[in-house]
Amino acid sequence: MNFKKASRQKIIDGYLQDSGRNLFIAGEFIDWLEGQPDHDAYPWFFGQDDAEAARQHRIGLARRMASGLRIVVTDSADTASVVQVSVREYPAYLSPVSGRKGGGGYQRMDPEDQAMLDELRAQGATALRGWLKRYRSAFADVADLAPIEQIVSFVDDVTESA
Repeated sequence: MNFKKASRQKIIDGYLQDSGRNLFIAGEFIDWLEGQPDHDAYPWFFGQDDAEAARQHRIGLARRMASGLRIVVTDSADTASVVQVSVREYPAYLSPVSGRKGGGGYQRMDPEDQAMLDELRAQGATALRGWLKRYRSAFADVADLAPIEQIVSFVDDVTESA
């Protein structure tokens, strides 16, 4: 259950008015809400049993712990007597843009999944596009930005043809 900002503001204002407080303290709000099962916000906080709420909390903690970490994949190709090894780093988890509006979340990054690689590339192109927009002027006279522009263009072309 997701409340829009205006609804959340109304809930907090109602709590402050009912409690006579002029300061929001989360623990006191939960104690106050626990005694009001008919309140609109009650299912949001008490709509599941404590064991499931604790599990969901732990899952959230695990997601925050893994956020920003990398996984390292080592590929090796054995051709005759020459072994070629390449090491690539990927994020451990990826949040697909298409699922974010509906609450999405993170998915384990699978470098073998072409859809995941496409999503990672699209997010990378978005980040590079933002970087170019912000820093192009600062680097234009000291570095060749054409390779970065080519990467963004390549991902855009692939995305449009898909």
